[in-house]
Amino acid sequence: MPDRADEAGPAFAEGPLPLITSEPFEALAPEWEALHAATPGAMPFAHPAWHEAWLRHGGAGAYPVFLALRAPGGEEGEAPLAGVIPLDVGGAEPRFLGEPDLSDHAGALVAPGGEVAAAAALIEWLMEDLAPGFEAWGLPAAGPFRPALVAAAKRYGWRAVEEHEAVTPVVDLPDTWDGYVAALPKKHRHELRRKLRNLERAGDVGFASEPPPGEEGEAVEGLLAMMRDSREAKAAFLTDEREAFFRDLAAGLGEHGLARIATLTFDGRPAARIFALEGGGATMLYNSGFDPSLSNLAVGLLSKALLVRDAIERGRAAVDFLRGEEPYKRHLGGHPRDIVRLRLSRG
Repeated sequence: MPDRADEAGPAFAEGPLPLITSEPFEALAPEWEALHAATPGAMPFAHPAWHEAWLRHGGAGAYPVFLALRAPGGEEGEAPLAGVIPLDVGGAEPRFLGEPDLSDHAGALVAPGGEVAAAAALIEWLMEDLAPGFEAWGLPAAGPFRPALVAAAKRYGWRAVEEHEAVTPVVDLPDTWDGYVAALPKKHRHELRRKLRNLERAGDVGFASEPPPGEEGEAVEGLLAMMRDSREAKAAFLTDEREAFFRDLAAGLGEHGLARIATLTFDGRPAARIFALEGGGATMLYNSGFDPSLSNLAVGLLSKALLVRDAIERGRAAVDFLRGEEPYKRHLGGHPRDIVRLRLSRG
């Protein structure tokens, strides 16, 4: 059931709010890319390449508006960029741009520490636009933008109602693979070790966290083929438009080190592939597929375990399994973190 989000939230600092204006995507994108690269914890869902790919292949019904946040006092487009809030204003009320089926988190990007002022500037923009409300979907419950929006709504006399939207299981990583395995519950620890032994005894096993240079396109096509073959639900999910979205996303985010196709090989041939994202100190499991002829060797599950091992070896802080409560995420040590939706309306 929806809950009223009535906690006090963070306090507002005195002083002018950032200038917030709609700017064209093409003109904004270079600064946006630079801000993303300079922002600790920035998620791939907040990168312009993400929104560009989604609008090309999934946003036919959207009316996108890109709100740029800039320091107060300067001329439009001249002051340094401090945030970007992509909106879809084509419905009854504005909402974050995108769709939860493809974007596990909403795509707003705000420099750390600026969330409260950004939320207030957004509310003022909505008021000037005479918007009756706002749908803020895809908010990490423990993230800074959720309480900032609640506080901004309270400041301007708006109502904020919170709904649970999804769960993203996350495993915080220790320094070593052995430490990770030892921390799993006994049953799952023994199962993982047994399945790894079975796979390694059956043949030659390899794992690469990204394809060799020049083979990225082949890896994406291999992933899509495995997604279609491994589960009927994924085959149904992969419309022509979504396949094109995956191709563009892998190329666009890959250029910035935010996406990779990891591959588990068995006896020299691909046995499972994972579309992994990088951001916020975490490796994120966006989607995956496997060769069903090798399902008896648990190559789907083990590819994900080896992704965890690879993330540890690369010094990542966490593996985020993203939306969904599939049992394997719990078996591999994922602990649920809530994603919420805030519905803001004029008081």
